[in-house]
Order: sequence, then structure tokens, then C-alpha cells
Amino acid sequence: MTIDDQLAADLKTAMKAGDKVRVEAIRSARAALQSARLEAARARYEAAARAIEQQFAHDAAARDAALAAIETGGQEALDPAEQVAVIAREVKRRQEAAEMYRKGGRIDLATREEAEIAVLEAYLPRMLSADELRPEVAAIIAELGLSGPAAIGKLMPVLMERFKGRAEGRTLNQVARELLAGA
Repeated sequence: MTIDDQLAADLKTAMKAGDKVRVEAIRSARAALQSARLEAARARYEAAARAIEQQFAHDAAARDAALAAIETGGQEALDPAEQVAVIAREVKRRQEAAEMYRKGGRIDLATREEAEIAVLEAYLPRMLSADELRPEVAAIIAELGLSGPAAIGKLMPVLMERFKGRAEGRTLNQVARELLAGA
């Protein structure tokens, strides 16, 4: 079951239960996923249009016919990694909002944002802790033959790619710096 399917099922349950915070969080997550699907469809259309423009640059009639034939109606579902990325962005957006509300003295709004974060985090894979990351990051450092704090620039892109969706960038950076400083 995809995140989108799970959100749809959970929305029905939350509505029946009268859980307003959960309903609001799920609705906004579903809207963000819909927006991401539309954006992906728009990007595919624009890429196809650019390719047609280049291919038929000297034949206006053929270009116009090819542009008219581009499929515009089909919205393909986002793959699971893209869905996770959308939900993660929603969580991050709420974390930033909660922080701003706290700074502004609006504890009630910050609490609401944090409640929505808790709802949305249930749809994300569990993030690895610093203790779980240390041995894996150490192995990658050894594999790449890196040492010293100056190597962080070469290491971080590799770590971000390998642990995408499984670890937070801040935690990866902290573990990498510790291991490189001790190496």
C-alpha cells in the first residue's frame, strides 16, 4: 500500500473519529502529494515540448502537430521515494513553523503544528540514529579512503545519496565530522 492509499484510508478513519488535527494533517499531506503529481506532469510536458521544439525547429506545421499530440491528461502516481520526500517536506515545513510560533510566543499554534508533525511522521520510514549510522559511515569513509576534517566535502554527497530517506542530513553531518576528526 502506497503512502497515498494509506492517507486516504486514514482520512476516512480520522473523519469518522472526529479527530480534527489528524484530518487537517492528512488533508494537507494529500494536497501536497497532488501538487507534486501535477508539478511532475507539468515538468514531463515541458520536457517533451522542448524536445519537439528542437526536433521540428524548421517545420512549423509538424511542430504544431507534434505539440498538439502530447499527452496531457495522464497523471502518473509518484513513486514511493517521491511520496516520502513530499511528506518529509511537509514535516520540515511544520517544524519550521512550530519554531517560529514558539519564538513569537504562540505556543498554541506551535503545539498544533507539533501534533500534525506526529501524525505525518507515522507515514515516514524510521530514521537511523547516530549510533546506528556510525559503523556504516565509518565503512564508507574507509571505502573511499578519506581522512581528516577537510574530506567532509567529498564524503557528504556520498552519504546523502546512500542514506537518502533513511537518515537526516544534520545527523549524517555530525557523525561524519566526528569520525573524520577522530581518523
